[in-house]
Amino acid sequence: MLNSLFSVVPNIPLVVGMVPLLKQYIVTVGLASTEVLAQDFQGQFPPEVLPLFYAMTFGATLGGNGTLVGASSNIVAAGISEQHGRRISFKTFLHYGIPVMVLQLITSALYMLVRFLL
Repeated sequence: MLNSLFSVVPNIPLVVGMVPLLKQYIVTVGLASTEVLAQDFQGQFPPEVLPLFYAMTFGATLGGNGTLVGASSNIVAAGISEQHGRRISFKTFLHYGIPVMVLQLITSALYMLVRFLL
């Protein structure tokens, strides 16, 4: 669900807001000590929580590829394209963006499966 949210909400501000929530979550469920909540935390996160951070990273970087407004780079690319006489509509971007995003997310999920479970 988080990755589809990145296609509508700008990805970087959402990740910035989600990091403290994710840190609080891993403390609440007992996967890490409360010291990870400190602003100046310099230690290592337990290996068990790394998949959560990887998933958020993949969702932020790849989920934004689905729509024209999902990532600022998409808007910049559409603007450059329009300056060169090729307007890219929201619908056209969806036509190409959604399948690419889905393939990227499937690939990243398979990577996570191999990296952390096998």
